[in-house]
Amino acid sequence: MCFAPSKCKVLLQDWQDSNPVLTLHGEQIEVIEKFVYPGSCISAGGGVSDEINARIVKATAAYANLGHIWRLRDVSLAVKDRIYNASVRTVLLYGCETWTLS
Repeated sequence: MCFAPSKCKVLLQDWQDSNPVLTLHGEQIEVIEKFVYPGSCISAGGGVSDEINARIVKATAAYANLGHIWRLRDVSLAVKDRIYNASVRTVLLYGCETWTLS
């Protein structure tokens, strides 16, 4: 397996040195504080505040996109509740099983 140092990034957790220098094939690898991995934000400190904030923003957008449905008087509250649970709540809680509790 070949790695291109220019395309590699490193996320360090529980690292004592604040500015480590890591190299691959003589080239320095960029150290990052957080990155998004298929829909979830992973941070170096292991905290989930960035992830929770991102989930809230995405759920708010999903709720706003369904504004036309929320305003319809023909649609029952039970149907709106099912739409909310399927469309907004799932976006909000995606990946929550991996969040650390404090």
